[in-house]
Amino acid sequence: MDGAIQVSLEREPDAFLAASVEGDRHATVVARDPETGRIVGMGTRCVWNAFVNGEPCRLGYLSQLRVDRAARGRRRLLAAGYAALRDLRGPGEAPFDLTSIIADNETARRLLGGAVPGLPRYRELAGFVTLVVPVRRKGAFFRRGGPMWPPWVGASGRGFPPAQGGHAGPPLQIETGMAERMAEVADCLMRNRRRYQTAPFFTAEELLSPERSRGLAPEDFRLAVRDGQVVGCLALWDQSGFKQVVVRGYAPRLARWRPWINRLSPVLGTPRLPDPGERLPHAYISHIAVDGDDPEIFKALLESAYAEARARRYVYVVIGLAAGHPWLPWLERRFRPRRYESVLYTVDWGEGAAATAAINALDGRLPHVEAALL
Repeated sequence: MDGAIQVSLEREPDAFLAASVEGDRHATVVARDPETGRIVGMGTRCVWNAFVNGEPCRLGYLSQLRVDRAARGRRRLLAAGYAALRDLRGPGEAPFDLTSIIADNETARRLLGGAVPGLPRYRELAGFVTLVVPVRRKGAFFRRGGPMWPPWVGASGRGFPPAQGGHAGPPLQIETGMAERMAEVADCLMRNRRRYQTAPFFTAEELLSPERSRGLAPEDFRLAVRDGQVVGCLALWDQSGFKQVVVRGYAPRLARWRPWINRLSPVLGTPRLPDPGERLPHAYISHIAVDGDDPEIFKALLESAYAEARARRYVYVVIGLAAGHPWLPWLERRFRPRRYESVLYTVDWGEGAAATAAINALDGRLPHVEAALL
């Protein structure tokens, strides 16, 4: 991926280790040059449990759609690839799939949104925002208007006072997850993600599964607990054991300034810019669920996860929310992240009126997907 910082998205040591994470059903389709056997195109389709209009269903998700430069513009190849993906659909699944496209990829959006014969019909569902949050190293730092770290946030993420916003009664505590509480975490996800469209949910068994939740331990969760009950949760998910972001180069101007930026980074508390070939240490903020979408509970959970990210020496944490989500303005003020915008689409495979009716029946809930699964 080009840009000021050029990166490659890699899946070492085995490209399929991430498959069980992305869905309990997963398949990859490849197109090969008939003369050389070289792969010139690919796409994947996974299926997860999600809520649509508040009801659980099996939802397909399309990702990693790639075509080699030499094969671009070959509509027949593209149509054949989509036909192979369509044939992977199984009984009992929602009559449409879901996917996302980077917002500034105008070529792909124009092609796939243009009702091209032989291709499925893409319809915009909503914008989606991925925030790449730098993990600053200083113990405390300031912004205009006062300290960015509330004085009651410690390195352990514990010791939070009662959440503000009109709550009376027992105080809110932020606790580290444990295996014995994963059933409560699953319940928290179930009851709160019903409010969101296309939001995935997980059973306690899936949260504890070394395949379905590869790289994610109960201790990676932060739990908001009030009066002994889990009222919110999120996780800090390090996927570097099977998915990596590797820096491949810098734009000329940034390359010239990089040595000076790195010299000043310890003073400013900002991340250093890695050498080409280095992996970017980062983790995802995932499995977010908060009773009533209480912003103060979310802030307390996020501050705790951020403190843990600093302790683990990550360079960035990544969080994704629908455009228009009420938590986004606070996140951008608080952390000054880099913002990447994409668009969520429903994918109608043209299999009859059921898909059109199901898409038209989507009731306007704010969508949610796991950035860690995309």
